[in-house]
Amino acid sequence: MFHKLLLNFSWWVNRKDNDGRNIFQCGFLGLDNVGIFDRSAPLPTGGRIDQSDGTAWMAAYALDLMRIALELAVANHVFVDIGVKFFEHFLYIAEAVGCTDTCDTGLWDERDEFFYDVLQLPDGTACQCTSAPSSA
Repeated sequence: MFHKLLLNFSWWVNRKDNDGRNIFQCGFLGLDNVGIFDRSAPLPTGGRIDQSDGTAWMAAYALDLMRIALELAVANHVFVDIGVKFFEHFLYIAEAVGCTDTCDTGLWDERDEFFYDVLQLPDGTACQCTSAPSSA
């Protein structure tokens, strides 16, 4: 089962991280998929949505796979390196969303102290998808 999870994780990393920034887009279905956009379908305007919850899910997935690998390493030390690799994936994702002024992800809103999705438009502009308009 662990090998199938490795394949699944690799698929998400290689298919849903469009820019290689450890910020993940589209395809995270569930109750969170209720919203203005169907996040599993192409946007009518083009572009994509950088998902804060999908990115957090990938961080949790990396830690879960690390825990499994370290448990397997009790019987077979080969899994230690795999566990370390998943911890590295977690750190890459944490760095991508946890930065402040030096960060270009736009997921973190300093005023609200909350992570929001970011709409990346085809022309290169980005718009943070907050639940309410900012007041000046």
